[in-house]
Amino acid sequence: MSQGPFSFNAPRPRFSVVVPTYERRELVVALVASLESQTYDKPFEVIVVVDGSSDGTSEALRNLSTSFPLIVHEQPNQGAAAARNAGAAKAAGEILLFLDDDMSADPELLAQHERSHLDGANVVLGHMALHPGSPQTFLTAGVELWASERRARLMQPDAVIRFDDILTGQISISSAFFRELHGFDTDFTRDGEFGNEDIDFGERVIRSGGRVAFNADAITWQTYVVTPDAYVRRWREVGRADVVFARKHPQDAAEVFRSNGGDNWVYRVVCRWLAALPAVGTPLSTTISNLAIRLVTQSPDGLLSRRVFKVARALQYWQGVKEAGGIPRRRAVRILAFHSIGDLRGARVLEPYAVPPETFAGQIDTLTRARYVFITPDEFARYLGGDAGLPSNPVLLTFDDCFQDLYRNGLPILHARGLSAVAFAVAGYVGGENRWDEALGAPQLRLMTAEELRDAARAGIEIGSHACTHRDLTGLNDVEVWTEIDQSLDDLERAGLRRPRFLAYPYGCHDGRSEAAARSSGVVAAFTVKPGLFRDHGDPMRVPRIEIFRHDTGWRLLWKVGIAPRLRW
Repeated sequence: MSQGPFSFNAPRPRFSVVVPTYERRELVVALVASLESQTYDKPFEVIVVVDGSSDGTSEALRNLSTSFPLIVHEQPNQGAAAARNAGAAKAAGEILLFLDDDMSADPELLAQHERSHLDGANVVLGHMALHPGSPQTFLTAGVELWASERRARLMQPDAVIRFDDILTGQISISSAFFRELHGFDTDFTRDGEFGNEDIDFGERVIRSGGRVAFNADAITWQTYVVTPDAYVRRWREVGRADVVFARKHPQDAAEVFRSNGGDNWVYRVVCRWLAALPAVGTPLSTTISNLAIRLVTQSPDGLLSRRVFKVARALQYWQGVKEAGGIPRRRAVRILAFHSIGDLRGARVLEPYAVPPETFAGQIDTLTRARYVFITPDEFARYLGGDAGLPSNPVLLTFDDCFQDLYRNGLPILHARGLSAVAFAVAGYVGGENRWDEALGAPQLRLMTAEELRDAARAGIEIGSHACTHRDLTGLNDVEVWTEIDQSLDDLERAGLRRPRFLAYPYGCHDGRSEAAARSSGVVAAFTVKPGLFRDHGDPMRVPRIEIFRHDTGWRLLWKVGIAPRLRW
């Protein structure tokens, strides 16, 4: 039987080999068995994360007898990035070696990675050769050619290792450095999809200044078993993943799209145009993909088969790009303004502003089905700075006042959908109540505490300022205006939050003095409640927002968000 984890008395392993796997029992068992032949003489452990497999993988692994500790961790299917992070969290080794489950290890693999780390590398890449036992197809021939060309290029004395060279098929990294980088971004493989969590990680490695080395003698052998059907359809996921990557790393966006067909005018223009056509019945990309798969099955070496297959792959790719919002560019943005996420039916003044949680979830889902793409505060900030574009139909979510029901009801809904937002806190009333509404006869509602604001920030909600005491800034003198804005930023920062870079004017009221004070305070954008779209080169101190109320559902919501702002502009 396989051994369990190291005991407290055992020496710490030098390497933890982490392998995510999904429905590949025979391949991952063969990988673990291949590690028995290592010439490496120091302790190492192997952690296999079974990511929701139902093919008996866990049982087969536990029935192995290994000379090294073998840890089998099971979890529901969450995708490769989450599986690797889970394996890393269980690792005791000084160095993490990530391998794909279709690899077999050369006997010198660990020793060669060790040599490169001892030479001072933080991250080590190896050569991923095609296993001779792989099926002989035009796909495996392409993998073999890619691997040999990659090896030759990276062995050159003046070779520059790019972010897209850092692939998780075989990569080792010191545990400490991995923690500094916060692991793999699970947004790329959410729901088990394929693509780009590795090059995103590589981009962060390069940007951090980590020393990366390529060792051609650190070899794994890939048993490539992807079928033409799975391969061509996977490119749809690649297209979606490229949009996610471009939104996160706009400086590398052009390179990513170019490397996946953007430099070929036929694929870039014709296939992209065909993929953008509205589907009537079966989508064109699906029809051509089915034809390509039949052709390569009947005549895998035929010229026509391969050309149609390449077109099918490109169509699937651009279909995925379209589904994810298209190549980011300068677009008009819709900013939605919410208040309470609770049911205040019958409450004076606040009833229309309070959206019940189930209504709020339905509003978000309605917009998602209508192909609106929710962007992050970081994306909006980069857009304002002129450093990035946005996907089609971009929407930024904002919440005024930071009522406690946002924390209790709204955050779980946002988290379940992988969404972030900006929430504006009234700095002087943190943990208190909405005293500014008291004179109107409105019920007093609890506001988020400082700890709840910090929790929300850790969950991806950026905390902005709603001034100090929620007073109408247009009715104050110059000193009071400055104090309301600047002190609110100081107070929220002292509460353990990032210094706010976004401000929402109380009641949406603003004038030249408040705009000047906001600009002088260093915030990058100040929000009103004047409805409309925020367009490229708009004034960031007068950002319009669309207020969403409890009755804004269905066609009313789509009209308010989609059509009405354009009519007002």
